[in-house]
Amino acid sequence: MSQIFSSFDNFQNLKASDFEWIESMAQAETHQPGTVLIKAGKFSPFIYLCLSGNLIATSTQADDSKQQLMEISAGELIGETSLLDDHSDLYSVTVTETAQLLTIPKHNIKHRLQSDRYFAASFYHLLSINLSERLRKLTNFMGKQNIREGEALRKVLVLFAVLNDSDISWMVANGRAEKAALNTVLIQQGREVPAVYLLLEGLVGIYLQMNNNYGVQEKEIAKRVKGEILGDMSFVDGGTASVTVKALENAWILAISRQTLTAKLKADRAFASRFYRSIALTLSNRCLDLLARSSTAMLSSETGEMLSADIEVEDELDLDMLAGTAIAGTRFDWMINQLRR
Repeated sequence: MSQIFSSFDNFQNLKASDFEWIESMAQAETHQPGTVLIKAGKFSPFIYLCLSGNLIATSTQADDSKQQLMEISAGELIGETSLLDDHSDLYSVTVTETAQLLTIPKHNIKHRLQSDRYFAASFYHLLSINLSERLRKLTNFMGKQNIREGEALRKVLVLFAVLNDSDISWMVANGRAEKAALNTVLIQQGREVPAVYLLLEGLVGIYLQMNNNYGVQEKEIAKRVKGEILGDMSFVDGGTASVTVKALENAWILAISRQTLTAKLKADRAFASRFYRSIALTLSNRCLDLLARSSTAMLSSETGEMLSADIEVEDELDLDMLAGTAIAGTRFDWMINQLRR
């Protein structure tokens, strides 16, 4: 089983002893086409690792029809988001091609995450990679449906609620505060992202390049204001940028280079656990936001309401899980004040 784990790129950061522990309390099962592993809105006591085969994730629309969101294949985790925030699962998952799955009890994973910071750092990193890849799929799908992400000061609240004061001080000391003039391209789709950026002031646009009958079209899929974190997906999964980020007005950012952040994460596993958990939470929230907006878009369509290309709905994020949002806002203000000195 360890050889199977290590063959999946996402699992490279786990140790052999981690594989052995997971194998000791997990069960390998074979599921036939048509098997519904997870139902949207329900809480599953298990997470699954797809070892082989194929599955699809679907959402239920207003007319009870199923809309396919993405395919899930070998090496991907399924049902992992409730490890982060105790939300019910976001979408249904059905087997479409005979699949071998590893069924892992969630309560075992949760206990280990709380008691072993070294395992927690590696496993939250794994979750953030899995969710980053999933969000890339959802962003591309939703972009084609003209569904935009919301505009909320969310990411920094999640990040700074999970990190501690010394973590924030380290970011101030090791980051580089920079000005970005109007139309500055901070991140270019398809290229490596050199840093993780915190947007301290200003407004940026998020653009997705898509192929259509007229060639390549660049479509704005979101706007972001102060408090946004940029480049986090490419950092955690090692991939190139999935979107372009451009300053829509003069902006102020804090850039933490990939090299600096990577060295810190390797040297400080407690920080790594907090950092990757916060990134996984933000990615999970963004998936939830897109799915909620997709459902609202379909409901409006079914009732005959006209929708513009830029769909805006109320933020569906349940902020109750962010018990530290007040202190997070205070920490963010403190960071800005320190950088202005």
